[in-house]
Amino acid sequence: MEISIPTLLRIKPNAIYKIGKYLRKERVIRIALFFGADLKEKFAEPLMISFDSSEIDVVHEETVTTNEAKAIFKSAFALPSTVQAIVAIGGGKVIDYCKYIAFVMQLPVISVPTSISNDGFASPGASLIIDGKRRSQKARIPYGVVIDTEIIRKSPESYTYSGIGDLISKYTANYDWKLAYRMTQEPVNDFAELISSNAVAIMVNYPKKDIKDLEFLRLICGCLVMSGVSMEVSGSSRPASGSEHLISHAYDMIASKPSLHGIQVGIATYAVSWLQNNRFHGTIKSVLEETGFVEYVMKNPLNKDDFIEAVKHANNVKDNYYTILSDLGNVEKLIEFIKEDEYFNKFLS
Repeated sequence: MEISIPTLLRIKPNAIYKIGKYLRKERVIRIALFFGADLKEKFAEPLMISFDSSEIDVVHEETVTTNEAKAIFKSAFALPSTVQAIVAIGGGKVIDYCKYIAFVMQLPVISVPTSISNDGFASPGASLIIDGKRRSQKARIPYGVVIDTEIIRKSPESYTYSGIGDLISKYTANYDWKLAYRMTQEPVNDFAELISSNAVAIMVNYPKKDIKDLEFLRLICGCLVMSGVSMEVSGSSRPASGSEHLISHAYDMIASKPSLHGIQVGIATYAVSWLQNNRFHGTIKSVLEETGFVEYVMKNPLNKDDFIEAVKHANNVKDNYYTILSDLGNVEKLIEFIKEDEYFNKFLS
Protein backbone atom coordinates (compact mmCIF):
# COMPACT_ATOMS: atom_id res chain seq x y z
CA MET A 1 0.00 0.00 0.00
CA GLU A 2 1.36 3.40 -1.00
CA ILE A 3 1.30 5.98 1.80
CA SER A 4 1.60 9.73 1.22
CA ILE A 5 2.21 12.40 3.81
CA PRO A 6 2.46 16.19 3.44
CA THR A 7 5.90 17.10 2.11
CA LEU A 8 5.50 20.83 2.59
CA LEU A 9 4.50 21.81 6.14
CA ARG A 10 4.66 25.33 7.52
CA ILE A 11 2.84 26.42 10.68
CA LYS A 12 3.88 29.89 11.77
CA PRO A 13 2.75 33.53 12.06
CA ASN A 14 2.40 35.39 8.74
CA ALA A 15 2.97 32.24 6.68
CA ILE A 16 0.47 33.53 4.10
CA TYR A 17 3.05 36.09 2.96
CA LYS A 18 5.55 33.31 2.17
CA ILE A 19 3.40 30.85 0.23
CA GLY A 20 4.96 31.93 -3.06
CA LYS A 21 8.42 31.26 -1.64
CA TYR A 22 7.33 27.81 -0.42
CA LEU A 23 5.87 26.91 -3.81
CA ARG A 24 8.94 28.11 -5.68
CA LYS A 25 11.12 25.95 -3.43
CA GLU A 26 8.98 22.94 -4.45
CA ARG A 27 9.47 23.94 -8.12
CA VAL A 28 5.82 24.82 -8.52
CA ILE A 29 5.31 27.97 -10.60
CA ARG A 30 1.84 27.54 -12.18
CA ILE A 31 -1.13 27.05 -9.88
CA ALA A 32 -4.91 26.90 -9.73
CA LEU A 33 -6.12 29.03 -6.82
CA PHE A 34 -9.41 28.29 -5.05
CA PHE A 35 -10.94 30.53 -2.39
CA GLY A 36 -13.64 29.67 0.10
CA ALA A 37 -16.80 31.77 -0.06
CA ASP A 38 -16.29 35.45 0.89
CA LEU A 39 -12.55 35.01 1.42
CA LYS A 40 -11.05 36.42 -1.77
CA GLU A 41 -11.43 40.04 -0.67
CA LYS A 42 -9.74 39.28 2.65
CA PHE A 43 -6.78 37.22 1.47
CA ALA A 44 -6.20 37.99 -2.22
CA GLU A 45 -3.85 40.91 -1.60
CA PRO A 46 -1.27 39.16 0.65
CA LEU A 47 -1.42 36.07 -1.56
CA MET A 48 -0.81 38.01 -4.76
CA ILE A 49 2.05 39.91 -3.18
CA SER A 50 3.60 36.58 -2.21
CA PHE A 51 2.97 35.00 -5.62
CA ASP A 52 4.28 38.00 -7.55
CA SER A 53 7.45 38.24 -5.49
CA SER A 54 8.24 34.59 -6.25
CA GLU A 55 7.00 34.73 -9.87
CA ILE A 56 4.18 32.25 -9.30
CA ASP A 57 1.63 32.31 -12.11
CA VAL A 58 -2.06 31.89 -11.14
CA VAL A 59 -3.41 30.30 -14.34
CA HIS A 60 -6.85 29.49 -12.94
CA GLU A 61 -8.91 30.99 -10.11
CA GLU A 62 -12.29 30.11 -8.58
CA THR A 63 -14.40 30.79 -5.51
CA VAL A 64 -16.06 27.69 -4.05
CA THR A 65 -19.59 27.95 -2.69
CA THR A 66 -20.65 24.28 -2.82
CA ASN A 67 -19.21 20.81 -2.37
CA GLU A 68 -21.46 19.06 -4.86
CA ALA A 69 -19.67 16.39 -6.89
CA LYS A 70 -21.02 17.74 -10.21
CA ALA A 71 -19.45 21.13 -9.57
CA ILE A 72 -16.17 19.50 -8.59
CA PHE A 73 -15.92 17.52 -11.83
CA LYS A 74 -16.77 20.65 -13.82
CA SER A 75 -13.95 22.55 -12.11
CA ALA A 76 -11.53 19.66 -12.48
CA PHE A 77 -11.91 19.41 -16.24
CA ALA A 78 -11.82 23.19 -16.66
CA LEU A 79 -8.26 23.38 -15.32
CA PRO A 80 -5.63 24.42 -17.84
CA SER A 81 -3.19 21.64 -18.74
CA THR A 82 -0.33 23.82 -17.47
CA VAL A 83 -1.48 23.66 -13.81
CA GLN A 84 1.18 22.09 -11.61
CA ALA A 85 -0.63 22.29 -8.27
CA ILE A 86 -3.88 23.36 -6.65
CA VAL A 87 -3.92 25.84 -3.76
CA ALA A 88 -7.02 25.86 -1.51
CA ILE A 89 -7.61 28.84 0.81
CA GLY A 90 -10.37 28.65 3.42
CA GLY A 91 -12.37 26.15 5.44
CA GLY A 92 -13.39 22.54 5.07
CA LYS A 93 -15.66 23.01 2.05
CA VAL A 94 -13.07 24.50 -0.31
CA ILE A 95 -10.30 22.22 0.95
CA ASP A 96 -12.43 19.08 0.46
CA TYR A 97 -13.43 20.41 -2.97
CA CYS A 98 -9.80 20.80 -3.97
CA LYS A 99 -8.64 17.52 -2.44
CA TYR A 100 -11.12 15.72 -4.63
CA ILE A 101 -10.10 17.65 -7.75
CA ALA A 102 -6.52 16.70 -6.92
CA PHE A 103 -7.58 13.06 -6.61
CA VAL A 104 -9.39 13.12 -9.96
CA MET A 105 -6.67 14.99 -11.85
CA GLN A 106 -3.70 13.45 -10.01
CA LEU A 107 -2.32 16.82 -8.99
CA PRO A 108 -0.74 17.95 -5.71
CA VAL A 109 -2.92 20.12 -3.50
CA ILE A 110 -1.70 22.74 -1.01
CA SER A 111 -4.08 23.18 1.91
CA VAL A 112 -4.17 26.67 3.45
CA PRO A 113 -6.82 26.56 6.20
CA THR A 114 -8.12 29.84 7.60
CA SER A 115 -9.61 28.03 10.61
CA ILE A 116 -8.92 24.71 12.34
CA SER A 117 -12.36 23.29 13.10
CA ASN A 118 -11.27 19.67 12.44
CA ASP A 119 -8.47 17.55 10.97
CA GLY A 120 -9.94 17.53 7.46
CA PHE A 121 -7.44 20.07 6.10
CA ALA A 122 -4.75 17.36 6.33
CA SER A 123 -6.74 14.18 5.78
CA PRO A 124 -7.10 11.90 2.73
CA GLY A 125 -10.90 12.11 2.72
CA ALA A 126 -13.49 14.61 1.49
CA SER A 127 -17.07 15.28 2.52
CA LEU A 128 -19.07 15.80 -0.69
CA ILE A 129 -22.69 16.14 -1.78
CA ILE A 130 -23.57 13.33 -4.20
CA ASP A 131 -27.13 13.09 -5.52
CA GLY A 132 -28.28 15.37 -2.72
CA LYS A 133 -26.69 13.32 0.07
CA ARG A 134 -23.54 14.03 2.06
CA ARG A 135 -20.95 11.29 1.57
CA SER A 136 -17.38 10.77 2.70
CA GLN A 137 -15.14 9.97 -0.25
CA LYS A 138 -11.51 9.00 -0.65
CA ALA A 139 -9.52 11.99 -1.84
CA ARG A 140 -5.90 13.08 -2.09
CA ILE A 141 -4.05 13.92 1.10
CA PRO A 142 -2.51 17.40 0.74
CA TYR A 143 1.02 17.57 -0.61
CA GLY A 144 1.42 20.69 1.47
CA VAL A 145 -0.19 22.29 4.51
CA VAL A 146 0.50 25.97 5.17
CA ILE A 147 -1.09 27.50 8.27
CA ASP A 148 -0.75 31.12 9.27
CA THR A 149 -1.28 31.06 13.04
CA GLU A 150 -2.07 34.80 13.08
CA ILE A 151 -5.03 34.08 10.80
CA ILE A 152 -6.09 31.20 13.04
CA ARG A 153 -5.87 33.41 16.14
CA LYS A 154 -8.18 35.97 14.50
CA SER A 155 -10.70 33.36 13.33
CA PRO A 156 -13.93 32.88 15.35
CA GLU A 157 -13.16 31.04 18.60
CA SER A 158 -15.93 28.54 17.83
CA TYR A 159 -13.77 27.06 15.06
CA THR A 160 -10.78 26.58 17.34
CA TYR A 161 -12.95 24.97 20.02
CA SER A 162 -14.30 22.71 17.29
CA GLY A 163 -10.74 21.69 16.43
CA ILE A 164 -10.05 20.92 20.09
CA GLY A 165 -13.22 18.82 20.29
CA ASP A 166 -12.23 16.90 17.17
CA LEU A 167 -8.71 16.32 18.52
CA ILE A 168 -9.76 15.11 21.99
CA SER A 169 -11.96 12.47 20.33
CA LYS A 170 -8.92 10.39 19.37
CA TYR A 171 -9.08 8.87 22.86
CA THR A 172 -12.53 7.39 22.28
CA ALA A 173 -11.93 6.62 18.59
CA ASN A 174 -8.90 4.47 19.33
CA TYR A 175 -10.77 2.69 22.13
CA ASP A 176 -13.55 1.83 19.66
CA TRP A 177 -11.00 0.66 17.08
CA LYS A 178 -9.40 -1.76 19.53
CA LEU A 179 -12.83 -2.90 20.69
CA ALA A 180 -13.74 -3.65 17.06
CA TYR A 181 -10.59 -5.77 16.79
CA ARG A 182 -11.51 -7.79 19.87
CA MET A 183 -15.13 -8.28 18.80
CA THR A 184 -14.93 -8.59 15.01
CA GLN A 185 -11.21 -9.05 14.27
CA GLU A 186 -11.10 -5.77 12.34
CA PRO A 187 -7.35 -5.13 11.98
CA VAL A 188 -5.70 -2.29 13.90
CA ASN A 189 -2.77 -0.46 12.35
CA ASP A 190 -0.52 0.06 15.37
CA PHE A 191 1.52 2.83 13.78
CA ALA A 192 -1.60 4.82 12.82
CA GLU A 193 -2.96 4.36 16.34
CA LEU A 194 0.35 5.59 17.78
CA ILE A 195 0.34 8.73 15.61
CA SER A 196 -3.25 9.50 16.60
CA SER A 197 -2.67 8.86 20.31
CA ASN A 198 0.50 10.94 20.36
CA ALA A 199 -1.28 13.82 18.61
CA VAL A 200 -3.86 14.19 21.37
CA ALA A 201 -1.28 13.56 24.11
CA ILE A 202 0.83 16.49 22.90
CA MET A 203 -2.12 18.84 23.26
CA VAL A 204 -3.13 17.42 26.64
CA ASN A 205 0.35 17.82 28.09
CA TYR A 206 0.86 21.42 26.95
CA PRO A 207 0.70 23.59 30.09
CA LYS A 208 -0.81 26.83 28.71
CA LYS A 209 -4.06 25.94 26.94
CA ASP A 210 -4.95 29.43 25.75
CA ILE A 211 -6.56 29.53 22.31
CA LYS A 212 -5.15 33.00 21.67
CA ASP A 213 -1.59 31.85 22.38
CA LEU A 214 0.31 31.43 19.11
CA GLU A 215 2.42 28.55 20.39
CA PHE A 216 -0.64 26.61 21.60
CA LEU A 217 -2.34 27.23 18.25
CA ARG A 218 0.77 26.02 16.42
CA LEU A 219 0.71 22.89 18.52
CA ILE A 220 -3.01 22.20 17.89
CA CYS A 221 -2.49 22.69 14.16
CA GLY A 222 0.40 20.23 14.17
CA CYS A 223 -1.62 17.70 16.16
CA LEU A 224 -4.53 17.93 13.70
CA VAL A 225 -2.08 17.36 10.84
CA MET A 226 -0.86 14.21 12.63
CA SER A 227 -4.46 13.04 12.99
CA GLY A 228 -4.95 13.49 9.25
CA VAL A 229 -1.77 11.55 8.51
CA SER A 230 -2.90 8.71 10.81
CA MET A 231 -5.90 8.15 8.51
CA GLU A 232 -3.63 7.98 5.47
CA VAL A 233 -1.42 5.43 7.23
CA SER A 234 -4.35 3.26 8.32
CA GLY A 235 -6.26 3.55 5.05
CA SER A 236 -9.42 4.40 7.01
CA SER A 237 -10.88 6.99 9.39
CA ARG A 238 -10.59 4.59 12.35
CA PRO A 239 -7.72 6.31 14.23
CA ALA A 240 -9.64 9.60 14.17
CA SER A 241 -13.31 8.65 14.26
CA GLY A 242 -15.42 6.37 16.45
CA SER A 243 -18.79 6.35 18.16
CA GLU A 244 -18.46 10.03 19.07
CA HIS A 245 -18.34 10.91 15.35
CA LEU A 246 -21.35 8.71 14.63
CA ILE A 247 -23.33 10.67 17.23
CA SER A 248 -22.24 13.97 15.66
CA HIS A 249 -23.21 12.82 12.15
CA ALA A 250 -26.60 11.66 13.45
CA TYR A 251 -27.08 15.02 15.20
CA ASP A 252 -26.39 16.77 11.88
CA MET A 253 -29.25 14.82 10.33
CA ILE A 254 -31.70 15.27 13.21
CA ALA A 255 -31.13 18.75 14.65
CA SER A 256 -32.79 21.79 13.11
CA LYS A 257 -29.71 23.85 13.99
CA PRO A 258 -26.58 21.69 14.13
CA SER A 259 -23.45 23.15 15.67
CA LEU A 260 -19.92 22.83 14.30
CA HIS A 261 -18.84 19.23 13.78
CA GLY A 262 -15.98 19.34 16.30
CA ILE A 263 -18.14 20.98 18.97
CA GLN A 264 -20.61 18.09 18.69
CA VAL A 265 -17.78 15.56 18.61
CA GLY A 266 -16.16 17.02 21.74
CA ILE A 267 -19.44 16.84 23.65
CA ALA A 268 -20.06 13.28 22.46
CA THR A 269 -16.48 12.32 23.40
CA TYR A 270 -17.08 13.25 27.02
CA ALA A 271 -20.22 11.07 27.13
CA VAL A 272 -18.78 8.13 25.20
CA SER A 273 -15.60 8.07 27.30
CA TRP A 274 -17.81 7.56 30.37
CA LEU A 275 -19.59 4.66 28.66
CA GLN A 276 -16.28 3.11 27.65
CA ASN A 277 -14.97 3.48 31.20
CA ASN A 278 -12.10 5.05 29.31
CA ARG A 279 -9.07 5.77 31.48
CA PHE A 280 -8.84 9.20 29.85
CA HIS A 281 -12.37 10.26 30.83
CA GLY A 282 -11.06 12.61 33.55
CA THR A 283 -8.39 13.97 31.21
CA ILE A 284 -11.02 14.75 28.58
CA LYS A 285 -13.08 16.64 31.14
CA SER A 286 -10.05 18.62 32.34
CA VAL A 287 -8.92 19.62 28.84
CA LEU A 288 -12.40 20.73 27.82
CA GLU A 289 -12.49 22.91 30.95
CA GLU A 290 -8.95 24.29 30.68
CA THR A 291 -9.26 25.35 27.04
CA GLY A 292 -12.56 27.18 27.59
CA PHE A 293 -14.51 24.64 25.51
CA VAL A 294 -16.99 24.00 28.36
CA GLU A 295 -17.62 27.70 28.95
CA TYR A 296 -18.20 28.25 25.22
CA VAL A 297 -20.67 25.35 24.93
CA MET A 298 -22.55 26.44 28.05
CA LYS A 299 -23.29 29.68 26.18
CA ASN A 300 -24.08 27.76 22.96
CA PRO A 301 -25.61 24.45 24.09
CA LEU A 302 -26.92 21.67 21.86
CA ASN A 303 -30.56 20.63 21.93
CA LYS A 304 -31.00 17.88 24.53
CA ASP A 305 -33.87 16.04 22.82
CA ASP A 306 -32.07 16.09 19.47
CA PHE A 307 -28.84 14.86 21.06
CA ILE A 308 -30.64 11.91 22.68
CA GLU A 309 -32.24 11.08 19.33
CA ALA A 310 -28.80 11.25 17.73
CA VAL A 311 -27.50 8.68 20.21
CA LYS A 312 -30.43 6.41 19.34
CA HIS A 313 -29.67 6.63 15.62
CA ALA A 314 -25.86 6.71 15.72
CA ASN A 315 -25.49 2.99 14.97
CA ASN A 316 -27.34 3.49 11.66
CA VAL A 317 -24.95 6.12 10.33
CA LYS A 318 -22.29 3.68 9.09
CA ASP A 319 -22.73 0.06 8.04
CA ASN A 320 -20.48 -2.61 9.58
CA TYR A 321 -18.76 -0.14 11.91
CA TYR A 322 -18.36 -1.67 15.36
CA THR A 323 -18.12 0.69 18.34
CA ILE A 324 -19.05 0.70 22.01
CA LEU A 325 -22.60 1.63 20.92
CA SER A 326 -22.89 -1.70 19.07
CA ASP A 327 -22.99 -3.66 22.35
CA LEU A 328 -26.47 -4.56 23.53
CA GLY A 329 -27.88 -2.11 26.07
CA ASN A 330 -25.15 0.52 25.70
CA VAL A 331 -27.27 3.03 23.81
CA GLU A 332 -29.84 2.96 26.61
CA LYS A 333 -27.10 3.19 29.20
CA LEU A 334 -25.60 6.25 27.53
CA ILE A 335 -28.98 7.96 27.24
CA GLU A 336 -29.55 7.45 30.96
CA PHE A 337 -26.18 9.06 31.65
CA ILE A 338 -27.03 12.02 29.42
CA LYS A 339 -30.31 12.57 31.22
CA GLU A 340 -28.89 12.32 34.73
CA ASP A 341 -25.29 13.59 34.65
CA GLU A 342 -25.29 17.11 36.07
CA TYR A 343 -21.98 18.03 34.46
CA PHE A 344 -22.93 16.76 31.03
CA ASN A 345 -26.12 18.77 31.05
CA LYS A 346 -24.06 21.95 30.93
CA PHE A 347 -23.72 21.08 27.24
CA LEU A 348 -27.43 20.71 26.54
CA SER A 349 -30.60 22.76 26.83
